[in-house]
Amino acid sequence: MKSAGITQWNDSYPSKEIIWQDIIKKELRLYGDHYEASVTVSKHERTIFIQRLVVHSQHQRSGIARFILTDIIRQEKVNSEVDQLKISTNHSNIPVQKLLTSLNFIPCRKYLIPNREQFGDFIEFIYPLRIFK
Repeated sequence: MKSAGITQWNDSYPSKEIIWQDIIKKELRLYGDHYEASVTVSKHERTIFIQRLVVHSQHQRSGIARFILTDIIRQEKVNSEVDQLKISTNHSNIPVQKLLTSLNFIPCRKYLIPNREQFGDFIEFIYPLRIFK
């Protein structure tokens, strides 16, 4: 990401402690025969949060990220307890923004993350699964 000019992560985020918590909470999903990609998926109330989607650099642009997001969408469409999916990315991560919009995620707000303001705006995308009343 750094070599591509994407200023979303650094040497301290995500930390080993954060990843360890993802594992303990059973929210980390691994993809590929040799763990070429991973993502954290958590639920809060009626929303699924997708975080820390990462694909090994040797496998980027191979469709793995699209597969992962499509897989999550497919799984959650049948979950009547979930109304929407949310995922955020940095303003500099144009490839992920394009991927999300191609999958019909809708950009809904920009915000700064506390203690990570140096990265600039993050953009939150939603994927509605149910019509809100």
